Amino acid sequence: MVCVGHAALDRIFAVDSWPDHSAKIAASRYEESGGGMMANAAVAISRLGGEVALCGPLGEDAVGPVIRAQLQAEGVNVDALRSFPGMTSSHSAVLVDARGERLVIGYRGSALHAPADWLPLDPPASAAAVLVDVRWPQGAEAALRAARDANVPAILDGEVAPAGLLDSLSAIADHVVFSERGLAECSGLDVEGGLRRVLAKGARVAAVTRGAAGVFWVEGDAPHELRHCPAFDVTVVDTLAAGDVFHGAYALAIAEGRRTGDAMRFASAAAAIKCSRPGGRGGAPTRSEVEAVLVR
Repeated sequence: MVCVGHAALDRIFAVDSWPDHSAKIAASRYEESGGGMMANAAVAISRLGGEVALCGPLGEDAVGPVIRAQLQAEGVNVDALRSFPGMTSSHSAVLVDARGERLVIGYRGSALHAPADWLPLDPPASAAAVLVDVRWPQGAEAALRAARDANVPAILDGEVAPAGLLDSLSAIADHVVFSERGLAECSGLDVEGGLRRVLAKGARVAAVTRGAAGVFWVEGDAPHELRHCPAFDVTVVDTLAAGDVFHGAYALAIAEGRRTGDAMRFASAAAAIKCSRPGGRGGAPTRSEVEAVLVR
């Protein structure tokens, strides 16, 4: 597996709630954890037993080596993480309330503006799937095109981004899995209409994750059939990185040759387990944990 995109460092504070006015609030827990959409997805893939490399830009700053070391500790190949002099890495402050909901204050480092002309594009030819995010557009476009040219599944994490960017990247991906807000930004239509619009532009699968409502998708073999996988019933503790875990698990399942419906169910189980645990990527499950949920 190859993941291309964003790696960051999250500083996570557990609080009862956050006010809508200026105030000081006390945290009951603090955790420093790796973040970033593709970095979290890569860790999820590694924990699920997949071999994964993360390609992307970092700043040449104090944050970059921490990000790299955390990923290495999780078994992710970081040979194609490149540090750019004079640029900064991404990091965030994350508040998680008593219900498990989150408020993310993110600083997207200038490294995300780095060019992609250095990106090694040979790996897609030998990879089983390529997963990209919207945070590093230059890298995402290059990787999606290389994957398609190599006839390797090209998967886009359709998180919130400018509509034009989502539109252009969706047009060169085989699988597009949106968040609710990402789909709304991309299409401006209802769920069914938005997904079918993406499918008509060339994707084989267009999907949207909707939290407790589950995941909905359409496929090229039956574009007028809206399919659905219900969410697994868990007590939600923390939703941080749940979408990233879903995308990583889905990409791995597709890489393993699973049918779309089976891949959606596998990813839904992985994301549900993550939601039942505190913390960000640290809550990503192992394959045995996911399989135990799937056989219930």
